[in-house]
Amino acid sequence: MLNPNLRHYRALKAHLQENFTDEWYGPDAVVMERNSRDFASRVDAINVNARAVCHYLRSRCLSFQDPGAPPSSTSAFVIKKVFYPEWVTRENYDICRRPGKDDNFGPLFSLTFVSLAASAAFYDALPCAKGPSLGTNFTLTCPYTLLAHYFELEWAAQYEVEEGLVRVSVGMECMEVLMGWFEKAVEAAESTALETA
Repeated sequence: MLNPNLRHYRALKAHLQENFTDEWYGPDAVVMERNSRDFASRVDAINVNARAVCHYLRSRCLSFQDPGAPPSSTSAFVIKKVFYPEWVTRENYDICRRPGKDDNFGPLFSLTFVSLAASAAFYDALPCAKGPSLGTNFTLTCPYTLLAHYFELEWAAQYEVEEGLVRVSVGMECMEVLMGWFEKAVEAAESTALETA
């Protein structure tokens, strides 16, 4: 499908007409169409879940704490930063945002931690699917830097991509279940600070 309002529409259409071969397998097309029927509502549900999870994680994050809070209340916090479009490079996200979606920031976010031990404890304790694919109906997480830059960790670090970065794609699980998972993972990560204290 091409947008006829695009500047290069005619050239692209001519190219496709000359070169396109329809190799679509019929049953795949049926499944794709069926799965697309409730796509918008699924995306909305995922966005609501992701935002709630990120707000919780932000409340347990060192970089978002009230400077006037007593040190004892944040001494075990081990999340350094929550990378989520609501708070990071928001102006860029707003340029690309679909109209009318002011509170939707997508399902994807990343976290950094004060130590590799905290990162590993969080990742290991988060009881969701693990893997490099993101964007499913169910929550997935991966140790992004280790997967994407395993043989170039020093190079990645030059660009502030930390070895212990954890990337999460939030799914459609029930909110209570999701929050329980993330609370458990945060507790496991924070226990590493208490062990070393």
